[in-house]
Amino acid sequence: MPKIVDHEKRKQIIAETTWKLISKYGIQHATSRNIAKEAGLSQGALRHYFSKQEGLYVFALNLVKERFISRLERVNEKGLAPVEKAVAYLLEFVPTNEETRLEMEVWFAFVAYGKTQEDFDLDHVGLEKGVKDVIVFLRKEGYVMNHDPTLEEESLYAFINGMALNLYLEPSKINRDQSKKMITHYVQRMIQAN
Repeated sequence: MPKIVDHEKRKQIIAETTWKLISKYGIQHATSRNIAKEAGLSQGALRHYFSKQEGLYVFALNLVKERFISRLERVNEKGLAPVEKAVAYLLEFVPTNEETRLEMEVWFAFVAYGKTQEDFDLDHVGLEKGVKDVIVFLRKEGYVMNHDPTLEEESLYAFINGMALNLYLEPSKINRDQSKKMITHYVQRMIQAN
């Protein structure tokens, strides 16, 4: 009886193997040969799914995005009050557990890689837009903030970016509850400033 292979699951396993190699050794060691070996595949089998390494990298990066978006969708389904929803949404932008730390590490590796590879399109504008959308959401919900929306958007983006970087570099310094308190405090100050 022929073996039935779930190709999407196999591609996901290959992408997750790529993440692990990036985390353990850096992106320069996440070669097709090393990925195939770590995933228990031949290079030919790997090439069946990804003919070029760039395609594998794009898939691995998109898997990070998909999981992130899935977490944001779960926040939307909770029926939270507007400020709670904004805080929960922003909390998903910072690495607060092993899974999200790995994703952040992979994200940063691809950002650095993309700086030197002109053919590698990161399309990471969505991250900045996602943070800024919180400001738009709060305004629509009737929360008036600074009269300069661009300043509020840029300030919130800088705060979340800095927090994400700090949590990535020093994960033991701040836990998820502390992260939530910090984000809540920032959002409350932003709303009460007017």
